[in-house]
Amino acid sequence: MPARSKPVDARADRAVQAVLAVVTLGAFVFRQNLLIPALAVITGAGALGGPPANLLHRVFEVALGPRLKPPATTVAAETVQLQDVLAFGLFGLASLSLLIGLAGFAWILAVAEGLVAAVAATTGIHLGVTVRDRLRRRG
Repeated sequence: MPARSKPVDARADRAVQAVLAVVTLGAFVFRQNLLIPALAVITGAGALGGPPANLLHRVFEVALGPRLKPPATTVAAETVQLQDVLAFGLFGLASLSLLIGLAGFAWILAVAEGLVAAVAATTGIHLGVTVRDRLRRRG
């Protein structure tokens, strides 16, 4: 089974989403503009290569995974990757907005992604999958 199609530990998924939410909202509070493009790169790698390419997932797998019991629940790798696609889209647009001097708009996009990540971390509801499903219904 290729690494991209292996299910992801639900705890890893929620931990990654929690880190994205906390870092994004912390960056907003402390006005750390450089964190937006950094998060765009991290989520962009996950969007292109699936969960194994996302640095935050790798850190969980290496640092915490071996110390935990086997996962009771998993999340489809496609779901995690779609969440990264959505995050990359929002962080990417926010990064471009920063480049052209629209910091206020950039922070609206970044905080929106922070809230999306917080929802995924706390409820397990992935807006990336919801967006994909709605687009499929239209087409």
